[in-house]
Amino acid sequence: MYKVLAIEANYEAVDEALERVFETFPLDVAGKRVLLKPNILGPFTPESHVNTSPVLVRALVNRLKSAGAEVTVGDNPGARGYGAVEKSGEVSGIKEASLGTFANISTPVRTIELDRHGKTANVSSAVLDTDVLISVPKFKTHVLTEISGAIKNSYGFIVGGEKTRLHRDFSDARVFSQVVVEVFRLRQPDLVIMDGIVGMQGNGPSAKTLYPVGKILASDSGVALDSVMAAMMGLRPADVDMLAYAAAEGLGEIDLSKIDIEGDASPLKKFKKPISSIQRLIPRKVFEVFYPDLDRARFRVDPMLCTACGSCRDLCPGKAITIQGKLPTYDYSRCVACYCCMELCSERAIEVQDSLRVRVYRKIGLL
Repeated sequence: MYKVLAIEANYEAVDEALERVFETFPLDVAGKRVLLKPNILGPFTPESHVNTSPVLVRALVNRLKSAGAEVTVGDNPGARGYGAVEKSGEVSGIKEASLGTFANISTPVRTIELDRHGKTANVSSAVLDTDVLISVPKFKTHVLTEISGAIKNSYGFIVGGEKTRLHRDFSDARVFSQVVVEVFRLRQPDLVIMDGIVGMQGNGPSAKTLYPVGKILASDSGVALDSVMAAMMGLRPADVDMLAYAAAEGLGEIDLSKIDIEGDASPLKKFKKPISSIQRLIPRKVFEVFYPDLDRARFRVDPMLCTACGSCRDLCPGKAITIQGKLPTYDYSRCVACYCCMELCSERAIEVQDSLRVRVYRKIGLL
C-alpha cells in the first residue's frame, strides 16, 4: 500500500519533520549523485511563497551532504532570458540555501519523445542521469491544471522555451495535463517532500492568496501524495485530469482508501479553489449557449505593479500580447488560455478576471 505522511511543521523546526520523513522512507545516498529539485517558478522572493522555501532546501542539503551524497540543487524556471536561472535562484533565496550545490541544469539536454502525443521535448540530462531524484514541490493550486504538486513539479525537467511551446501545441487543459504526466513518467522521483507549511489557494501557482496549511507532506509516490493534497484542497482526486490520467497509466494510486495516510490530512476549511475547478459544477453548455464570450480567459493588469518589462509578451505562446504605452494589451483571438503571462509575471501584476460563470459560483459559495 502507498504511504503518505502529513506532518505538522513550521519553518523553525523542519529538521524534526525531515527526521521522520527519512525514517519512514530511508534512502541510501552515500557516494551517490542526488538531484534536489525544488519548485522554482521564477524570481519570486521567499515571502511570496511562490517557490519552495529556502529553509526547507537548506535543511535537506545539510542532511544529504552529511549522509555522504553528492548533491545538486537545480530546476528550469519558467522565466526566460540570459541569466534567468541564476536570477531566479538568487531572488528566491534557494541559491544561497543550496550551500554551493546550486547548478544551472538547462544544459546539457536530451531530446525525448513524449508517448502518445507525437511530439518531442528537450529535457535536462541532469534529471535523467542522477542516481537519486528528490522532488521538493510546493502545496499550491494551479489555474490551468487545478493543482501544482509533485507531478507538476516535474514539468521543470523541460528546458527554457520548450515549456511555452508545449503550452501552444497542447492548449486544451485536459491534453496538457496528460503531457505533464508524460514528462513526470520520464523520471519519477525516488522521494517527494512537499513544502506545505504555507500553501497557496485560489488561482495559483503565483497568486497572492496564501493559506497556513502547517504541514510537510512526504511520500515515495508523487501520485499518491498529490491525491492527498488534492483532497485537502476539497477536490476529488479522480476529477483532477492529471491524477486520473496518471492512475490510468499505472503510475500510482489516487483512491484514498488504498493510501496509508499518517497524520491529519483533513480537508482545509474555506480553502479557495482555482477557477479551473468550476468545469464540473454546472454544465458548461448552459453558459456557452447563453453567454458565449463571458467564460473565456480575460486578464487584469495592475498599473501600480506593472513595470512594462515585456516578459509576458515574450513568454506568450500565442503571441497575443503587445506592450502599448506602459501596459500589456491582449489580443484575445490569439490567446490560448495557458495563463503563462499571469503565472510568470515576477511583479504579480497580472490577475485572471472572473467571468460571469465564476462570479455566479463565488456568489453561491461553490468556489
